[in-house]
Amino acid sequence: MDQPLNLKLSSLSLISQNKLQNILSQCGEKKDLIIDPSLIKALERICGVTWLRQHGVDKIYKMDPQLGPTANANRVYFIPACIIKYKCVLDQISSLISQNPSIADVNGFHIIIIPKVLNSFDSILESKGLYGVVKLHAFAWELMVLDDQLLSLELPFLFKQLFVDQNQSLLSGVAMSLWTLFHVTGRPKVMCSFGKFSAGVLDMLEIYNETYSRNFVDTNNSRDIGALLVIDRTQDYASSLLTPATYSGLLKEIFSINCGFLDLNVKDTKVMKGKLNFDSEQSNESKSTAMPLDSSIDSLYAEIKHRHFSEVLSVLSSKAKLLKNEDIKALGIQEMKHFVATKLQQVTLFKQNLVNHVLACETIISEMSNRFENLKLTETEMLNNRNKKTNYNFLDENFGTEIHIYNSLRLMCLLSLTQGLSYDEYNTLVNKYLLAFGYKYLYVFNNLINSGLLIQPSNIKLSLNISNLSNLSDKLPKWQNEFQTAAHKLKQLPSKPDDVGKSSPSYVFNGGYIPLVAIICNAILTSESLSEVLTKLSTLTDFKIGGVINEKLKDGVETLNEKLSNLKVSNDLEFGCKDPKILSKVVKSDPNFCNLFQLKPKTILVFVIGGVNYAEIAACEVVQTNTGSKIYIASDCVSNGSDLIAAHM
Repeated sequence: MDQPLNLKLSSLSLISQNKLQNILSQCGEKKDLIIDPSLIKALERICGVTWLRQHGVDKIYKMDPQLGPTANANRVYFIPACIIKYKCVLDQISSLISQNPSIADVNGFHIIIIPKVLNSFDSILESKGLYGVVKLHAFAWELMVLDDQLLSLELPFLFKQLFVDQNQSLLSGVAMSLWTLFHVTGRPKVMCSFGKFSAGVLDMLEIYNETYSRNFVDTNNSRDIGALLVIDRTQDYASSLLTPATYSGLLKEIFSINCGFLDLNVKDTKVMKGKLNFDSEQSNESKSTAMPLDSSIDSLYAEIKHRHFSEVLSVLSSKAKLLKNEDIKALGIQEMKHFVATKLQQVTLFKQNLVNHVLACETIISEMSNRFENLKLTETEMLNNRNKKTNYNFLDENFGTEIHIYNSLRLMCLLSLTQGLSYDEYNTLVNKYLLAFGYKYLYVFNNLINSGLLIQPSNIKLSLNISNLSNLSDKLPKWQNEFQTAAHKLKQLPSKPDDVGKSSPSYVFNGGYIPLVAIICNAILTSESLSEVLTKLSTLTDFKIGGVINEKLKDGVETLNEKLSNLKVSNDLEFGCKDPKILSKVVKSDPNFCNLFQLKPKTILVFVIGGVNYAEIAACEVVQTNTGSKIYIASDCVSNGSDLIAAHM
């Protein structure tokens, strides 16, 4: 296990491959694979077509409700843990059996569900009369390495299930993926959680540690990650709602990215798809290119991915000049042979990557140039609680002229969280949105309120018959809501956004805002003791600490059953983590307790539950450079603000 951490992380795909092999071996010798289109790219990262052929897969089909008979009697469906898609598969199987009842006795129907089989799936199977005919398999693939220090479970539906539907069934899959990861990298000494779901993950990790392996090998020599930070998306919605300024962030704004592959379709971008289209004529389908966003494959992307977009074109221009100045005609015969044998393929690939990035930049400029500056100014004013009326007028005009099915709601949610909406303002925007896209979307606003992205104002009208109050508002102190109060305490809002340089993580949002992930990482990496960390992060809600510190606080060897038996009604069940207030008292009574917090190695793994965005990744890279550390980012998917809004629909 003395291999570099990056090499260990790449071995996770072999674990996923082995899991899939065990499942396919139970599905008959020769079978057809019917896969949901959203899972194709993820499956390609685990195994290729050749590997599937070697393990009995004859034909591969895309999942289609109208799919008829296939080549083989054995059918293996590959779908996410979505009830709607699951019922669609069962309906298709029922239709096949009604046409040919004899195939029900073959036991040839298998459904592989990502990442786990929900409890309701068995009852649905029984209600359809297919219990015993169809066999269900759970396949929880491991974290995938999408880019340098970026890992993902590629489960974009997790945010909707957790935060919108309030269904925690799949949360155990997150904990189990981390549990498997720690068997490869070693268990971190320090674990912190920020949010309700994150605390639940730490509790599950402690339960797994006790249930599956009481003799977990955890020595200093086998530990590659010093600390684990698990953060709920709800802790920092602003980082997803704001418009990013980095190249990779703007790529996500304009193009569809699936499992680390960008769909470079300049005539059918995400912005175009979401706009209200009054043109009855449908545009012809344009050709798209699959562009890998992987630094190990594309060295040019590695150089520009986290740069401010204003710098990217100049970098691409300089690279183009270098290629132009390379005079191949001047080479001799032997030199030409050597060039063809060693460099030609690399140069050809580099040229293609350069063309793709220039094309992507041109598309970003054409889509964003007209509104980027106004959007940037409005968002900065919202963050600092200034010019509420002007900000609302900008949003109101957007709902009237350039309304977008996702981005308009995204801006509305940002204004609601930062400055608030009055009852009349809220109703005006809702009515304009429903008139544009239809009243079938009325439920979306309720979903946004349930997830905490939108704050619904109450209908309270006060009438005061007191004269001479015209100047009273100017004399009152400046009002701040919860967002500004917390952001100022954590120093997330730079006082001079225009003077911010590359050394500040706030550059990812044009100097206006520092993502919470970067604030937490910086606080932990620059602290020398536990008491210092508790002081810096004391303003955060739902902050818990686990790991070795939690184990030292246990009274003897207290198992989960003992914890449950000793639990009182007034107490919370904190099995895998502790409240900082309790730790503060322990630190004061025992100063030596702080020695447990020393991070060796100086490497942090951040897991964001509900999707991480490219701006947060870039901000963490700045912290990494400033502190001389390593920060690995992991999540269930890589998303942005429009993806969050789409999850509510």
